[in-house]
Amino acid sequence: MFLKYIHSFRAFTIMHIVAGHCLSAFDWHALEAQGRALKIFFGNGSVLFVFIAGYLFQYLSGKYLVKKYFSSKLKNVIIPYFLMSLPAIYFFTWVKQRDGVWPGFYEDPQWLQIIHFYLTGMQLTPYWFIPMIILFYIISPLLNYLDKKPYFYYSIPVFIIISCFTVRGGYLAPISFIHFFSVYLLGMWCSHFRININVYLIKLKVMLLLLVLGIVFFILEYLYMQGTMTWLNLLQKIVFCFFGVGFLCRYQAIFDNEILTNIANYSFGIYFIHSYIISAVKVCIKKIYGYDYTGSIVLWLLFSLVVLLICIFLIWIIKHIFREKSRYIIGS
Repeated sequence: MFLKYIHSFRAFTIMHIVAGHCLSAFDWHALEAQGRALKIFFGNGSVLFVFIAGYLFQYLSGKYLVKKYFSSKLKNVIIPYFLMSLPAIYFFTWVKQRDGVWPGFYEDPQWLQIIHFYLTGMQLTPYWFIPMIILFYIISPLLNYLDKKPYFYYSIPVFIIISCFTVRGGYLAPISFIHFFSVYLLGMWCSHFRININVYLIKLKVMLLLLVLGIVFFILEYLYMQGTMTWLNLLQKIVFCFFGVGFLCRYQAIFDNEILTNIANYSFGIYFIHSYIISAVKVCIKKIYGYDYTGSIVLWLLFSLVVLLICIFLIWIIKHIFREKSRYIIGS
């Protein structure tokens, strides 16, 4: 059975991620408090994506066949990643040097720089996610086996503690894999026991408790932590994963509409191209004004909406030109 509430969750997640990345298009020094609050709430949306990935992997595990699974991921994720990376890799290999790479990176020959880009995903801000999620694909036979031994899920609290004491690896995929492993397992666990778990998650009292807990983690991080990717942020996003499942499961009839369905269907495509759109607009702003535009919540919301609409429009064009082969280009 098609899980409409998870499909809607995917739509909200990609909008959350786009909005979080759009924050970088503005200078928030004049509104530092608001900027920090927005970054804490809208940053680290990858937790939601990883949770959904684990949820859907377990849900479809009854049909799991190694060859078919890897073929699907090759077509829908790895090949699009390779193709969509080409413009950025060309630009940061032959045109301009990429900020944030390790010392000595550009002393290596260009062919090695290209390999480094593909292995790390540092050619574009969101692309670190792909080398990391590929590691989950690689161990999928093991995860599929462990799912049939439900007592394995008792280890989740241990892995959550490990996640809290590790950091997002950024361009180091193995470290990010360790950090997000507990989230992937949580998604699998929620799917495995969804019949029992959803009964509780859809209760108003439980949703209210989760919402309050998420807000508490938000306030604690805002007041007492440095940065915006702390262990409190991880816990906040985990809580909102449970809240999102319960909320969308309870009210799925309201959110079962064509707009959210299309956004969810285009989610991988949006993920692959939205950074290009954001970067292009940032370059235009710099050329026109000579500096980053001052942050504004209204402008940020408008900018996020425009970026999302441009992505959807471009994906629509690509799908109409390439039809079913568009999956090899943009994953949608």
